[in-house]
Amino acid sequence: MMMRIGAVLAAMGLACFVAFELIGSTVDENGLLHEPFALIPIGFLCVAVGVLLALPGLIRTLVSRCRHRAGK
Repeated sequence: MMMRIGAVLAAMGLACFVAFELIGSTVDENGLLHEPFALIPIGFLCVAVGVLLALPGLIRTLVSRCRHRAGK
């Protein structure tokens, strides 16, 4: 369950980075920069939390597979 939540969070983080690139930045007539800067830290946070949630389950799966192969 935690691996799925981690994968979803990591995908959401990557979607934030893609959205940042697709939306782009503009400068208005007053010289103010308009960009969706909040998507960058939100993306990093989602990817980091997703990796931290998925990593223990992934390690557990790999260890159990190695033990299963060693037992044969």
